[in-house]
Amino acid sequence: MMRRPGLLLLLMVLWLGETNATDMTLDDGRLALALGDYARARALLEPLHAQGEPRATFYLSLIYQKGLGVEADPERARRLLRQAADGGDPAAQYNLGNEYLREGTEAGAARAAALWRQAAEQGLVLAQHNLGSLYALGKGVERDLEQARYWYRMAQRNGSTRSAELLAALDKLQDEIREGQGSGTIVVNAAWLAARRDQEFTLQLLATRDRAVLEKLVSSRVWRRSLLRYRIRAGDGQVLWALGYGIFADAKQAGRARQELPAWLRGMDPWPRSLASIRERLAE
Repeated sequence: MMRRPGLLLLLMVLWLGETNATDMTLDDGRLALALGDYARARALLEPLHAQGEPRATFYLSLIYQKGLGVEADPERARRLLRQAADGGDPAAQYNLGNEYLREGTEAGAARAAALWRQAAEQGLVLAQHNLGSLYALGKGVERDLEQARYWYRMAQRNGSTRSAELLAALDKLQDEIREGQGSGTIVVNAAWLAARRDQEFTLQLLATRDRAVLEKLVSSRVWRRSLLRYRIRAGDGQVLWALGYGIFADAKQAGRARQELPAWLRGMDPWPRSLASIRERLAE
């Protein structure tokens, strides 16, 4: 009977030692990967992957994706990435979410949102920021500016200066929206568009490669409505400076606003443009 406490203590020491060894092996594998010793990295990570260690599986997915010391194998890399994400690794969930988002479909964006939420709840700042952006844009999730602020704020607390900037921009632009149209010039960026409805329109006055032309038009008169200044990518890839007149609930209202313009400007054939189309081609 007197030997049992000693045996129990020995078993506890061995169990704790095994856990520490796993952590150390994982760190050694990560270090070998960072140093470019890919053969050693694989030798250390493969046994941990076989034991179901999701972070080791994630590192292996990077090895096969990038062809680090092995022939690149995208299918195996994707399989490993999914396995690591299913195992709860936040970095794997983040990367897999990126892949789904690149599909360019609403279903892909929804899968990305679900994965980024899992990673964000584990404290991964990149996932927190991206999830905030999805809520701001209404992409893959129902648009919800309060949720966008929540996740931007979480990312800010974890050190994301970009999240802090977008959080401040959202608050400022929401204040501007509540103040109404007014006069002045609005510099359109992604954060400003995130705070507006896609169904809204502006009356685009011109698009030019020469910024001086736009500035001359801006200063040519006193405008009844706000001007929207934005940069867009044309179909051939070139970036143009564009100027919109006012913000309207629909295309019909935007079209009627032509009558507020002088005849020479109406002759330039201004046309109603949706904010959704500006978002698609925005070049910040």
